[in-house]
Amino acid sequence: MKKIVNFFTLILLLITFSGCTSLMSQLSSNSNQPITSPNDQKDYLNFQLNNGLKVLVVSDPTADKAAASMNIAAGSYHEPNAWPGLAHFLEHMLFLGTERFPKPDAYQNYISQHGGSHNAFTSAKDTNYFFDIQPEHLDPALERLSQFFIAPLLSPEYLEREVNAVHSEWSGTLQNDARLRLTALRQAFNPAHPAARFSAGNKESLDITSDEMRQALLDFYQTYYTTDRMTLVVLGKQPVNELRDLVEQHFSAIQQGSVTPDPIWPNLFTQEQLPAQVDYLPLRQQHQLLLLFPIPDQTANYQKKADHYLGGLLGHEGEGGLLATLKAENWATSLSAGTQMSNGKQALFSISLELTPEGDKNRQEILALVFNHLALIKEQGIEAWRYQEDAQLASNAFRFAESTKASSLVTHLAMNLARYPTQDVLRAHYLFDEFDPLLINNLLDQLTPQRLLVVRTSPEVEANQTGQWLPAKFSINQLSLDLNKTQTKLTTQLPPANDYLPSNLALKKGSSVKQPQALIKEQGLEVWHGLDTSFKVPRAQVYISLQNPEVTTNLEARLLAQLAASWLNDQLNAPAYPARLAGLNYNIYPHARGLTLALGGFNSEQPRLIKLMLQELQAAKVQEAQFARLKQRLKQNLHNQQKDRLVQQLIRQLYKDAVAPGSWSLEEQLASLEKLSTAELSYFLTHFSQELYVQLLAWGNITSEETLALSTQVKSQLQPKLNASDVDLIKTKQIPDGQWSKKLKLDHNDRALLFYIQAKDTSLEEEAKLRLVNQLQSAAFFHDLRTQQQLGYAVFNNHLPLAQQAGIFYYVQSPNNEPDYLAEAIEAFLRQDKQRIEKLPSKDFQQHQLSVINNLLQADQRLSERAQRLWQEIGNQRQDFGRRKALADSIEKLDQPSLLKFYEELINRYRGTYLLGTTPEARGNPLPGMPAATESWSAE
Repeated sequence: MKKIVNFFTLILLLITFSGCTSLMSQLSSNSNQPITSPNDQKDYLNFQLNNGLKVLVVSDPTADKAAASMNIAAGSYHEPNAWPGLAHFLEHMLFLGTERFPKPDAYQNYISQHGGSHNAFTSAKDTNYFFDIQPEHLDPALERLSQFFIAPLLSPEYLEREVNAVHSEWSGTLQNDARLRLTALRQAFNPAHPAARFSAGNKESLDITSDEMRQALLDFYQTYYTTDRMTLVVLGKQPVNELRDLVEQHFSAIQQGSVTPDPIWPNLFTQEQLPAQVDYLPLRQQHQLLLLFPIPDQTANYQKKADHYLGGLLGHEGEGGLLATLKAENWATSLSAGTQMSNGKQALFSISLELTPEGDKNRQEILALVFNHLALIKEQGIEAWRYQEDAQLASNAFRFAESTKASSLVTHLAMNLARYPTQDVLRAHYLFDEFDPLLINNLLDQLTPQRLLVVRTSPEVEANQTGQWLPAKFSINQLSLDLNKTQTKLTTQLPPANDYLPSNLALKKGSSVKQPQALIKEQGLEVWHGLDTSFKVPRAQVYISLQNPEVTTNLEARLLAQLAASWLNDQLNAPAYPARLAGLNYNIYPHARGLTLALGGFNSEQPRLIKLMLQELQAAKVQEAQFARLKQRLKQNLHNQQKDRLVQQLIRQLYKDAVAPGSWSLEEQLASLEKLSTAELSYFLTHFSQELYVQLLAWGNITSEETLALSTQVKSQLQPKLNASDVDLIKTKQIPDGQWSKKLKLDHNDRALLFYIQAKDTSLEEEAKLRLVNQLQSAAFFHDLRTQQQLGYAVFNNHLPLAQQAGIFYYVQSPNNEPDYLAEAIEAFLRQDKQRIEKLPSKDFQQHQLSVINNLLQADQRLSERAQRLWQEIGNQRQDFGRRKALADSIEKLDQPSLLKFYEELINRYRGTYLLGTTPEARGNPLPGMPAATESWSAE
């Protein structure tokens, strides 16, 4: 039994002391090590401690961050029926102190102070704890994490405090369509299966006054937080043997405990429940059809990928496929297929379609077409050459796999270590080792109308039920689907062989450069290039920004630019979908200056795709039905902004008020959109290029000669003629010194406050000081307003520049505290925290400085990450590419007295401060500060 320090009962306290014996494990050697990508230079060592803990350590001498993840193979499915949300509540409680580090913010403070981040999550079958940190501080961080599983306090004094946090987290989902739809879906499952239960937890489901609940919390920890269910992954700069020693030192004291097998769960559905239909009434404007079929869990068949093979044929978006056919009828906008909710015994195979309103009216014919396509796959689609093509695409992706964020990697591996043999934890998702036609056919045999659960999402739904734990509006009925009576004249076809497979995977010769070089700077056009093969991948990133000043200042032109980007993506989707599958990505996105054509991935076939993009753009063939679909989707997206998370809505309002030219109100955008027609989009596409300035960057496995050839093609077809100064019109308004406020009534059940402080100018010194203040206060702000005052679940601060001007914000979202109260609480924190900063030891201040600097100068993990960073510098006219280093130098020069003087100016309103609050009712006190007359703020 593991050692738990708590005060619930004397008996448990005695048990705690009886479990104190030290266990220095003898490492069991395991030669079964992970198979790595040829492009992966990290070292891996797999072993098991004597207490049964499975461990994988990863040595990366180049790492900017060390990281660790502990996965517990137990989640909400394992909690008792009586206490929904218990697993999630336990996850929260473990952060609030251990015997060795009893302060409730000890772990969080240490991670934050040393340039790291931390989090945890609870899912159906897993609970995962992870962090990243500056590499030299890995040892103490591991010591703190390990104590979660050795001697957590689980102190009674924090039960109420943390159940409030869980309740606030639950409250924040009351208007989340994904959570509400899941609530409706749960009612269609077998009520004896844990998937049918509420799992997030709130004050009602977790009665902290109950001795039984508190005992259940301890029992859950003792039963499931055992080493047989734990998998640990640690990444650091040290050699693997040194990392192994650290793990042994800190995690050997976890007591082994007795092995508890998973409960025997029944089937997800009883025989009488299917076929059925769940009709969900959404808060957002959306139409969706989700088709779910119970199948055997395919995890054990990961080397065969039969479900992936089927998902690929159903979800293929190329010409003649299921989605392309539905799009042609103006019935659907997107489609995906694959396996979800795998529970070890069963899983659900899903086909998800985003519909148009017209598609929602033709659901029966869509279902008929889906089953016709399944029949086509069964008759013609189970072919070895198709499987080998999938295998080749996956092999290319694994061979040239690039690094990922340290915390993401360790979390992914810790979960994989619990599911797959160690040698396959890195490549499990890439393996296509055996074509098994029988297995594919067996899966197809289970995708029948008799085994179907349809989940329809539509504003036209007539609901007759409301969820118990979340207010989902829905109905459930038996599904009557007679394919003999529902016929369709529509036909589909299976995809041909992919002709976008890379024809050349060789790296270009030459030395990699650190920053782009300008090849052309002339009227209408600037071209940047950089050969970069340092990531050892035959990939390139190409950005082509088409800038037109009218898009910046004219609402109609801005909307047409958004429609143009959607149109071009739509035009390319079917013919260019094979390129996506082959590892060549693209996106056309709108921005305040116009459109950007972005490409990434394997470079050998990029010229073909760029040529296709430009041809489609010049042809400008917009169909009436296509325009109607794109216009409807944009209208829907605009409406749905009112249902975004509160912090997104408040930041959007901040940008509207403080950036010039600003954005337009929702009402203005909808009114203007309503007037637009197919003819106007066609005209815009034709004449957009007549007033252009073009910026182009080609970065990666591409030569300067290839870049110049591309620029010649772009110049010939688009003939740009403006200067950069003609379109560089985005400016930041200067918030006047003092405190200003605006109170909103957004459509959400919670209250929230965004407290924004703007730099007085765009200088490096201002940004350096604001970034350091943000770092110094991150953990303290969270601890004070969330852990201590329990004002809400979403409590955080961050650096937030507006255009090129720095700023920081403090944010609190609360289920019951009004925004004026939240503003006063933030104000009080800012004033009181001055004393803490004053008393901060010099070495701690310097450590915070180093954390900000290290995060700023962190090495790019992937080619695309580096290219994106450089592209932003080009767009912001910071074309010496040295600002990041200069900013780090400015932070390094700061000292405590000068920062305190700056902080004194902040809290005494010598910088513009803007408070944006929201409450669901038109009541309450006004916000502090003067009412913001944002239209009078001047742009610098």
